[in-house]
Amino acid sequence: MRSLEHAADLERVVLRATQECESKQGVWFGDGLPQSVRSALEALGRTTEQQPPEIAFVEVSAVSPQGRATTDAGPSALGCPVVGLSTSTLEGLGSLVGPEPETGIQITRLICPIAVFDFTPDGIRVREVRHGLTAADLQERLATTLWSGPDLKELGTH
Repeated sequence: MRSLEHAADLERVVLRATQECESKQGVWFGDGLPQSVRSALEALGRTTEQQPPEIAFVEVSAVSPQGRATTDAGPSALGCPVVGLSTSTLEGLGSLVGPEPETGIQITRLICPIAVFDFTPDGIRVREVRHGLTAADLQERLATTLWSGPDLKELGTH
């Protein structure tokens, strides 16, 4: 049986991912977590089947500081931003974001229950952080340097 905390983490990721689709018509969904995003959007009455996709979602198990993600999905022919989704918690952040995957697909953003990260040529930028946490809390868990700016928001207030 999954814990209430895990269910809340999953809901946080799915709800935040649906916000990414607010102005998008075409969306590509990989397996796993992205299918939960699809279901949430359909429950809201949104259709996302229009082509070409303007955004894609994949579930990731690891991401390099450069944004190369290990995933089972392969939207290789898509010419749109790819957003990685994970239910990794603060305790698993160091395993999720690290130097391992040099191969894989390129993602532009990572959404997890504790934060939203953007992968840029300048490095990993923290865009949103869960209530009760700071960017410094995230930095303590990572071997790579994070950066954030004055526009850092609470997770979900996108």
